[in-house]
Amino acid sequence: MKDSLNERYALALFLVAKEKSAIKEFQSELKIVKSLLINNDELLRVLKSEFINVKKRYEVIDTIFKDNLKEVNNFLKILIQNHRINHFESIINTFNSLCNEELHVLEGIIYSTEKLDENKIHQIEEALSKKNNVKVELTNKVDSNLIGGIKVVINNHIYDYSIRNEINVMRSTLKA
Repeated sequence: MKDSLNERYALALFLVAKEKSAIKEFQSELKIVKSLLINNDELLRVLKSEFINVKKRYEVIDTIFKDNLKEVNNFLKILIQNHRINHFESIINTFNSLCNEELHVLEGIIYSTEKLDENKIHQIEEALSKKNNVKVELTNKVDSNLIGGIKVVINNHIYDYSIRNEINVMRSTLKA
């Protein structure tokens, strides 16, 4: 039940962005908001707090996100009002997927032994975008099972540049 409710919030926001012909703008702003909220536990704690007056939480949004599109701030306020701010990340991930589908952007996951910096992720996205002839957007996940290197999964295609894969390739070559 919760997942479908999160999807409805994401869809509603997507439809507003589409109606305003501002999908990229909404997507860009929400990525910044998501990053800020994920990397700032205290801010998220304030927005989630039932002990802080709703109007005060709205003021926090208006102050911190004063340069955002009005609709994005209003959406955050709706999430607070309806006690859904706890699900912000899931809602925005779904929203982002809807935007990417509309914009014909492939989404994928890049697995690595440690968190990659944004510059490295961007380089890999660009290389895969050229290879696939379509824009690629990757989310980094740490995989402790990797010995080293990276593995990228886009739809059902796996690009495996891990050390384990290299060893397996060498092993197969030596057996042949």
